[in-house]
Amino acid sequence: MIQSMTGFGRSSAGRGNNKISVSIRCVNGKVLDLKIRGLDLEYSLEKSIRDMLSEKIIRGTVHINFESDSSLNSQDFIFNESRLKLLITTLATIEKKYGHKLNINEIITSNDLFMSNESKINDSKLILRAIRDASNKVIKMRKTEGAVLKDDILKRIALLKKILSTIEKQIPLEHKKRIKKLKNRISDLLKDFQVDDLRMNQEIAHLVDKADITEEVVRLKSHFLQFEKIVRGSKPAGKSLNFLLQEISREINTIGSKSFSDKVVKHVIGMKEESEKIREQIQNIL
Repeated sequence: MIQSMTGFGRSSAGRGNNKISVSIRCVNGKVLDLKIRGLDLEYSLEKSIRDMLSEKIIRGTVHINFESDSSLNSQDFIFNESRLKLLITTLATIEKKYGHKLNINEIITSNDLFMSNESKINDSKLILRAIRDASNKVIKMRKTEGAVLKDDILKRIALLKKILSTIEKQIPLEHKKRIKKLKNRISDLLKDFQVDDLRMNQEIAHLVDKADITEEVVRLKSHFLQFEKIVRGSKPAGKSLNFLLQEISREINTIGSKSFSDKVVKHVIGMKEESEKIREQIQNIL
């Protein structure tokens, strides 16, 4: 079914200092672009998150923001003993290998001694659970917005079909008017000359044939059917619809360039306006 590329979802997992909250916000994007903020994740965990969201979200710019209850209290720190030991060992190695003794007091910082309790949140299962639940909420919102987009697009396609049908009905009469107008014009220009009526009719028929839009009408009808089929389908449709709309716009432009009737041109302008509105909607479709 049609899904919007915009959506938002928020979820949490765990309790107390081990509670982790995540919000996922999606906006339009040609490819999947994940931006993770709030936690320094291990590579394997980040890869699991990216793999999960590439299947669920598929496409769009995705902002993922982690929060933890412990991070809300800036004074909640623990002694980072392992980092201090690593720093002391490194200084000893430098002195032994290079003969240069560094004063630990000159290089040590508070970040070497303490770390926020946020760093204790490393339960990958909790993080993945929160991500999964938040992404499901994103998809639910996407589907809700997608249903609205689907209805709007189908209404506009129906209007395009109606306008095309009107043009198709007007073409025979407009051709007759065109032939009559050409004959009168040629007669006025060549009134002092003898004109071969057969040859003149052939030339006029050739001019009228060049303005025939039957092929464009047939192709547009086919494009409209394909468009409706894709919109009602279950697969991601944004890229396919965008390509098909380009073909629809090309046929509409051709009809406009061939048209010699003010009535037809007016209808073509209406079709262009509707196709542009559809194009704007498609930019937000997965």
